[in-house]
Amino acid sequence: MGETKELAEFVSRLIYEDLPARVIEKAKELILDQLGCQIAGASLPWSKRAYEFITEYKGQKEESTIVKYGLRTSAQDAAFANACFGHGFMGDDTDSVCHAHLGSIIVPAALAMSEREKIDGKEFLKAVVVGYEVASRIGAAAPLSEGRGFHPGPIFGPFGAAACAGTVLGFHEDKILDALGIAGSHSSGLMEYSKSGGTVNRLHSSIAAYGGVRAALLAQKGFSGPATILEGERGFLRAFSGECFVEEINKGLGKEFRVLLIELKTYSCCGTLGPALDAVSKTKRDHDIHPKEIEEIIVKASPATFRLAGTIIKPKDITSAQFSGAFSIALNLIKGGNTFREYSEENLRDPDILGLATKTKFILDEALEKAPNCDNPAKVLIRMTNGITYEETIYAAKGSILNPMTRKEIIQKFRDHASNALPDRNIEAIIETVLGLDSVNNISMFGQLLVNV
Repeated sequence: MGETKELAEFVSRLIYEDLPARVIEKAKELILDQLGCQIAGASLPWSKRAYEFITEYKGQKEESTIVKYGLRTSAQDAAFANACFGHGFMGDDTDSVCHAHLGSIIVPAALAMSEREKIDGKEFLKAVVVGYEVASRIGAAAPLSEGRGFHPGPIFGPFGAAACAGTVLGFHEDKILDALGIAGSHSSGLMEYSKSGGTVNRLHSSIAAYGGVRAALLAQKGFSGPATILEGERGFLRAFSGECFVEEINKGLGKEFRVLLIELKTYSCCGTLGPALDAVSKTKRDHDIHPKEIEEIIVKASPATFRLAGTIIKPKDITSAQFSGAFSIALNLIKGGNTFREYSEENLRDPDILGLATKTKFILDEALEKAPNCDNPAKVLIRMTNGITYEETIYAAKGSILNPMTRKEIIQKFRDHASNALPDRNIEAIIETVLGLDSVNNISMFGQLLVNV
């Protein structure tokens, strides 16, 4: 017992100077990537609904900025909207251990609170690192939660958002402990959407970011939470995971920073599809494949890929399309990519894409994971009508820990995403500001760069 208290103590005592240079630089890259996701995602139909919801129920506070639109509202409402944008098309980062999309929770929460409190760039960076640290460690301690149907981001994310909000507010250990205790009652989110569709998953990061910020603000007002919210007999770990590994919460605390375990995505779909889509993209580049000449596509997939994305052939909405390996591969071959631009209502009904999807079959191949240095590996065989079969195996997707994106590639991804909504002058200013956050005196000036004016 005492794991939650030890974690709270670490959070309250951490100073910017404790952060290794590579942790700081990785945090900058994660912030830039997430801001790109927010800017691009702000125009999606469900993002517009979230914005309209906040606008309709907006109070009098003008603390923080909603990306692209420029509306100033309360920090918790800004975190809600921007988190929806950030996870809007599933292009956001992923924790390589607990599989949570943490960036779309932590960055909106940290930025909204940092803008509210007018802190400097170093403190903002520290808050972001803290958020990832807390959520990721709790996720590592609860590995069975996803198999029980819980969506990792919205169940682990409120703790991270509460910790980073509390960090911005300058909480001491006891207040951090209260914020975490309150955040435990905000953890929620089920994955049935991945099987039967719906748009509620677009709100999962919103619910987590909002809940975490609110937990910290409630702690500031004097509400308290259980000091053993994580490890207690009726605490989070036993409730959500059953079998758990409490020691993971504080293992290597202060020495092994979890932002270094965060992976970036190059495709706007289920993350486990990365290797298969990399294999398809490489085969297409190497052999000039024409989709109409394809007879059959066989994908030998890891257990996680097969379970999450290997069963849906004819998706009924965009959400299920993003969890359909067959549709995503057909989309890649016919439309040339798997970004927020390609996952559209028009393409969802495209007869050529749907026809090729029916020719695509996923096969469970557990032997693939026996290879060293692999992460959801996939082997793709594309059989042509002329009898030729092209084969490609990818053991780790671009953007993964084993095959990371370069900073140049991260910046290019940001430019591509941000060009959907912002002028070039804003785009370049955001890049310069994020990469130079340690020299920014007041983070509140940042909001104006994220708005199309």
